[in-house]
Amino acid sequence: MYYYIIKEKFDKKEYVFNNLEKKRKKSEELKIQMTINRYRSYAFGIDISQHQGNINWDSLNLIKKDLPISFAFVRATRGIFYQDAFFNKNWKNLKQKNIIRGAYHYYDVNKSSTDQANNFINTVTLEKGDLPPVLDIEELPRKQSLTQLKKGILNWLEIVESKYKIKPIIYSNDAYFIHHIPDLDLSDYHIWVANYNPRDNPKHQQWSFWQFSEQGIIKGITQNFVDLNVFKGDINDLKKITLH
Repeated sequence: MYYYIIKEKFDKKEYVFNNLEKKRKKSEELKIQMTINRYRSYAFGIDISQHQGNINWDSLNLIKKDLPISFAFVRATRGIFYQDAFFNKNWKNLKQKNIIRGAYHYYDVNKSSTDQANNFINTVTLEKGDLPPVLDIEELPRKQSLTQLKKGILNWLEIVESKYKIKPIIYSNDAYFIHHIPDLDLSDYHIWVANYNPRDNPKHQQWSFWQFSEQGIIKGITQNFVDLNVFKGDINDLKKITLH
């Protein structure tokens, strides 16, 4: 009797969990579709790293139905030493697929900004038609002050701009931009904002790219979800901000 009581409780919990998961997935799919419908005339893209594993590049073409993947950001480096294990493969295949590509650096907020800039520069060769380099900032420092962090961010941007002769793109979430680095003058930079809430647009007024979901399902990518992004303009507008 005890076994059946426990099993019945477990089955009920599993049923509730499965129903909640179905509702969450349905809600996410609806949010994604609403954003796509709202910005249908704009360019849509993805961002990938080794977390997506081996991609079936022959199948990678569309985000939804007739909506093409116009661009893709690829993680290249992290911190002062690390290179993404799949960067070279992803970078090469995007070129062959004729998808506009961009490379990003995941910033270690506790390490030297100069060493991190050099890690990116030593890893990434940009060509005509590529998007500007991207600085991805997501964490708060434990070993330095916020003031020092901001100096490091500007230092990374200056070093990388000097190398590639183009201003980098800056990525973070809405809350980080609003609460932690609102006093940084980023008016000359393209801003890539993450905000996964059901919204008409991000809170950051200056956004050029919006990462609106981290749970995209794309044909050709079977390992983990993929982030979905929209550029504030069509494919021709997107090409205008690439390297010339």
